[in-house]
Amino acid sequence: MDRSIYLGVDVGGTYIKCARLRGTKILKRITMETRAREGLEVSLQQILTAINRIGKDAAGIGIGIAGIIDSKHGIVRYSPNMPGWDEVPLARLLERKSGVPVCILNDVNAACLGEWQYGAAKGCQDVFMLTVGTGVGGAAVCEGRLQFGAHGFAGEFGHIIIKENGKKCACGNRGCLESYVGVRPITRLARRLLRNRKSSLHEAERITPRSIALEAKRGDRVARDIYARIGHYLGIGITNIIHLYDPTIVIVSGGVSNAGRILFDPLRKTVKECVIGSRFRDYWIVPPALGNDAGILGAVYYAKSVAHSANSS
Repeated sequence: MDRSIYLGVDVGGTYIKCARLRGTKILKRITMETRAREGLEVSLQQILTAINRIGKDAAGIGIGIAGIIDSKHGIVRYSPNMPGWDEVPLARLLERKSGVPVCILNDVNAACLGEWQYGAAKGCQDVFMLTVGTGVGGAAVCEGRLQFGAHGFAGEFGHIIIKENGKKCACGNRGCLESYVGVRPITRLARRLLRNRKSSLHEAERITPRSIALEAKRGDRVARDIYARIGHYLGIGITNIIHLYDPTIVIVSGGVSNAGRILFDPLRKTVKECVIGSRFRDYWIVPPALGNDAGILGAVYYAKSVAHSANSS
């Protein structure tokens, strides 16, 4: 065993990414397509294969995975991207097969830890991260501690209610933030606006957040209107976050955040108008700095922290 080596794994519905790290330096990495539809055993074997290819001589393994994750007990309670992953004792199963200590946590928690320690929020003690893609996830660091909550499920800010009796959300509630700013709500909004308005988007091969952002940057009014509305909704959600947590930095990540200023400008404007005591607060709303490596770096940081705590007790 090399005590300076840790493995970081990002388990997604599309890809499993595994990296070998010494400190924060990635020495080697592999990516494989996730065969999630083939069941739990196949997916577990894929993770083990990735670990074996990177090297089993590590001091520990940190794994980030989307879903409801019980980090304290190492259990995947539910993962939306992995069919059949219900009440899976993932840490114990992998430890038994690999012989290496394993820690697991929600993928957004992992990314938040990575950005907090090494990226956009380095040096800050109060940080919130919001991921906006197919769904909306969140994670918080308060006074230098990642927030898990009583059951390990803290940070589900995609499901804060921003509009009473609003749009139906996939979770079953109405008016959730996720039902207004995720990929599907954005494309639905675009199609609705395009019924009665002229736009270069009519010529787009596909209507996606990316194609809408591209046309918005070129000055298309409908595309800019779409992102103004999305930015406003996100701004309402982030206002709630600031009122609850009073963070120094809010990081907005995920595919939708790649739109840049056309999203961040209306978002910041809404927050400035809505946050109580805005002129007395020093806060920043920023994109991430580490890209796709944030989750792996954060998962490894978490595994190291758990090992350090165990050795200190």
